[in-house]
Amino acid sequence: MLPAAVKAEPLVIPQHLACLVADSPNNPFALPKTAHGYTRHAQFATMSRLLTCLVNEQLVTAIFATAIIRDSPSFTAQILIVARNTDRFFCGEWEPGTLVFQLRHKPILAAEPSAWPNVQKVLLLDPEDLGLCAWCTSGSVGSACQDIKMSEDEWHGAELLCPTDLMNMVAKWRALDLDAVQSINSELQSSMQHQEYAYSQQDLRPKLDINTATIIDWEQSLTEGHATHPMHRARHAMPPLKPLAVDTELRHLQLHFVAVPKDRMVIEGEFSKLIEPLLMAAGPLDPISDNLMRRPSLSDYVDLQSEIIIPVHPLHLPAIQKHFPFARVLDFVADAHAQASLRTVSPVALQVAGLDIKLPLGIKTSSALRTISTWSAYLGPRLTLMIPSIIAHNPAASLVCGEPASVILRDTDPDTAKYLACILRQSPQSLCRKGEKAIVAAALTERLSDGQSVVCARWPDMETKAKRMNFLRIYAKILFEAFLPPLLTHGFAFEAHQQNTLVLVSEDTGLPTGFIIRDFGGIMVHLPTFAKATGGIELPMLPNNSTTAESLDEAYGIAYHTLIQCQLHRLVRALGLHYCGSGWQIVREEFSRLVPCSEPLWKHWMKEQVPLKSFVSMKLGGLYRSYIYYPVPNILLK
Repeated sequence: MLPAAVKAEPLVIPQHLACLVADSPNNPFALPKTAHGYTRHAQFATMSRLLTCLVNEQLVTAIFATAIIRDSPSFTAQILIVARNTDRFFCGEWEPGTLVFQLRHKPILAAEPSAWPNVQKVLLLDPEDLGLCAWCTSGSVGSACQDIKMSEDEWHGAELLCPTDLMNMVAKWRALDLDAVQSINSELQSSMQHQEYAYSQQDLRPKLDINTATIIDWEQSLTEGHATHPMHRARHAMPPLKPLAVDTELRHLQLHFVAVPKDRMVIEGEFSKLIEPLLMAAGPLDPISDNLMRRPSLSDYVDLQSEIIIPVHPLHLPAIQKHFPFARVLDFVADAHAQASLRTVSPVALQVAGLDIKLPLGIKTSSALRTISTWSAYLGPRLTLMIPSIIAHNPAASLVCGEPASVILRDTDPDTAKYLACILRQSPQSLCRKGEKAIVAAALTERLSDGQSVVCARWPDMETKAKRMNFLRIYAKILFEAFLPPLLTHGFAFEAHQQNTLVLVSEDTGLPTGFIIRDFGGIMVHLPTFAKATGGIELPMLPNNSTTAESLDEAYGIAYHTLIQCQLHRLVRALGLHYCGSGWQIVREEFSRLVPCSEPLWKHWMKEQVPLKSFVSMKLGGLYRSYIYYPVPNILLK
């Protein structure tokens, strides 16, 4: 905590440091397009996300300070300071290890005064608030180490580049579990390495154009991914998978296949019938060596009465071979394209049928192992049958990618079963209406290599602030109309974050016309409210699931996290409407238009403080299906 306000003198910021902060380049998008520039940008991308989590999760205390440059009294430098003990500033000492971060924008700050007129506590930080450079204060003078007397205007320090150094420093301050920190650091390293490669390839990918880019072009356009997760670009393969080289082909792949005894699997829906076009299109892995007069077929090698054929991601094959010796690998492959979620792919042979497939992949991205849970495989086909009744009375409801069939290992241990599974899902493009295109929402808020947001640079008619405000208003209105009614009537929250949500846009105007939602794995449902709305119909849930809300507030919280914190927050920033506040005024107006202030949902979403999912704290606790939240200021009220 900051000391109580007892004096009016400003906190002394050493002049050398203030000038260093002011004179150092602060825009990561202005870095040269060279190997060093890509490395530096990747370090910043991961560092900024890590620092954001550490501050917002209250693992460190951060203060915002304004430093006056002595030789230019009208010029100030905005500095974010993180220290082991910020109370020591009150004594006029700047201890070794104090961290200094450059700022491009002012974060959300505490309203109450601090001990100094030029200092406020940071309550909510975003990666976009931060500038490129950071430093670690050193108290070394010769061989000695001593605290820095700020009144003497001296400062010594070194540039802080690597986020693992930041994590190690915080771990020492808070005596964190070293094994957990090591695990975090390995994923941070993976994130930086893959992010660096992604930057180097960014300008080589197809140009995004609303009229010509395909749905897969948009899916594969994501360069940075999750806006606030420190492991946003991690591709951390878990044994027995081998570590992934940064240039591993993940976007265009050849599916493999295994034959498994049917009595080993739980089969939901008409799985085999629905993937038949894929099986028929699969070709031999080595066609040259096959001397048969006719083209061999998968069915030639499988007893379809007793066995089932399951597609497998090629990178996941080592896990299948190690854990399931009864699964016969078939030497056939079929072409597919990965979506924004690497484990969900669009097989070329299933395009006509309008189906995608979700596969287990033994790789950690954004800190979660991308396998398929028993709960998801069980729920998907059952919930698909119930979706029409949930959205029946909402003419503006989102279109829903149903999951008509699934297959998963019949095993009592879900940690084993999750490695051998498959879910069939309707493709978004198959749900589009005439004159519409489906674009994954995350693509709108990515940044091009010059720093422009995609939605501003690639969308038509976005030249003025007024036009961007109009786009946001239409987007927010349709988004709330699509997803809030099921929450209000059924206590049912889709996990409508940017990767699960696709925005339907008019091919003529580029304006939003609707939304598509996919993936039932992260829904949250308050079962008493659901039963009341459906006349007592129960939603099929397996025990120990992570989708049953203990209260309506829990369902409201998931909706707030996905719709506001993960989706509209990023769009408001991408449109340049965050720091001026006008974007949030529009969002509040559209929310209030649909949800009366007498509704519990309105009261929950309009609180001064709201829970924020805490990625680093969850990682330190070894959690991914259970969540940890910390209270932060409500961005909706900005």
